[in-house]
Amino acid sequence: MDLDGSPELFVLIRSMMRTDPARRVDVQDVCAHAVVSRARAAMERTYEEAKRNGTSVFAASPLAGVSNTFLEEILGRDCDDMDLSL
Repeated sequence: MDLDGSPELFVLIRSMMRTDPARRVDVQDVCAHAVVSRARAAMERTYEEAKRNGTSVFAASPLAGVSNTFLEEILGRDCDDMDLSL
């Protein structure tokens, strides 16, 4: 993934990869991060919708596929200006 289009996510990943544990972001900060919070909220909505509809809750799993707008949603912006090609 090209993280140039998401400085917010790039900074989070960099902070998680610091070699000095004292400078590395802790799990509470990762969970509280806006991108992670939005992803978790989207998965929770998917889970509740699946339960309501009586469909498989696997759709809410990180292993499941995501909609075309998932990245847009968790990054909190419009993907029209982002290159989403693989």
